[in-house]
Amino acid sequence: MNLTLLQLRIFSAIAGHGSVRSAARALGIAQSGVTQQLHNLEQIAGAPLFNRTNRGVILTSVGERLLLRASSILGECTRAEHEIRQLQGDMSGTISFGIATEPLIRTLPLVLSDFHSRFPLVETHLMSGTSRKMISWVRKGSLDFAIALVTDQTDTTDLSVSPLYPSKPAVICRKGHPLQDKKSISDLVDCFWISTRQPDLSESPANRLIDLFSRNALPMPKIVATTEALFDTLHLVAQGDYLSLEPFIVTEHSFFKNALTHIPIRESIQVANICLIHRSAVPLTPAAQKIFAMLASHARTFSRKNRN
Repeated sequence: MNLTLLQLRIFSAIAGHGSVRSAARALGIAQSGVTQQLHNLEQIAGAPLFNRTNRGVILTSVGERLLLRASSILGECTRAEHEIRQLQGDMSGTISFGIATEPLIRTLPLVLSDFHSRFPLVETHLMSGTSRKMISWVRKGSLDFAIALVTDQTDTTDLSVSPLYPSKPAVICRKGHPLQDKKSISDLVDCFWISTRQPDLSESPANRLIDLFSRNALPMPKIVATTEALFDTLHLVAQGDYLSLEPFIVTEHSFFKNALTHIPIRESIQVANICLIHRSAVPLTPAAQKIFAMLASHARTFSRKNRN
């Protein structure tokens, strides 16, 4: 018995909805049919994919692994359908991409408006997170591409990486912070920090904040909370005496310029570039290639103007 796309779609729907009944309703398939397809899939897997509870179903360890594969396979099938239509002139479908803070602020608004005026039937889905997370999503096929931070330590194996411009990070604090005029990171060693990446203390420095302290022979920064959403970080920094290492541009953004400023430390911060990233072995769909090229062009134009 061979695994089928229908089985994977049903399996993914059950995992997403948390019950066979809800999945059947969402798919418009009789519950008995969903149950039978799940049974067939578990026979192929040779192990249960869900644990049944009074509240629904929970993935087993085998089910969790299969869900990763199923999501990737179904995503590629959807992309293939979109690509075939787009190659025939039907520019519709969906593009999913991740974007870091700096290009989100500097580049995306104008490009997105221009793109949708030219291709109104193409939907764009944006995902945010740390650059490390977005790169993992590109690898898994959850994203068509990402615009993310890349350092010398970033693993870019099997990825195509196109540098756009250097990132400009800064130590961010609220306006009126008692240490906002300090000039050295050593003056900030006793401060509490909010980090946008979970540090892994068992390995080499996991982000630029930890690297900054390490390279200046300082003890580990006092990170009191980590977040995956920049707004969460900036809200905490604006409302207290916390510090964070974030893109300088947030202090110029209309939402935050009256609340945030930067501390002009003299020490250099780890170099990172804003880059366009996609899987080397998998071509972008025509629609994804269009917005990819538009983002690259706009970002490089901005970079040239900045240098001049």
